[in-house]
Amino acid sequence: MLSKCANPACIARFRYLRQGRIFNIETVSVFAAGNGSPSHKIEHFWLCERCAQTLKVVLENGVITIRPLHLQLPEGKPPREPERERNVA
Repeated sequence: MLSKCANPACIARFRYLRQGRIFNIETVSVFAAGNGSPSHKIEHFWLCERCAQTLKVVLENGVITIRPLHLQLPEGKPPREPERERNVA
């Protein structure tokens, strides 16, 4: 159940769906009970309105983490093509 902002540095409490942003991330567990095949499940994360303006929730190397929406580029480097994100609601 969602209870607070996914940003560990934020103490905002989840109250309404219209405030902030929900992220639905598909996770894979290799240690599925019983049959040994991987199990897939959707986990839900919420960022408050303030944090959602600058952050996003992503799955990196099997770990859920918070990342900036826009990475700052070093001067003189052209921006890369944006990767398609399918884990955001």
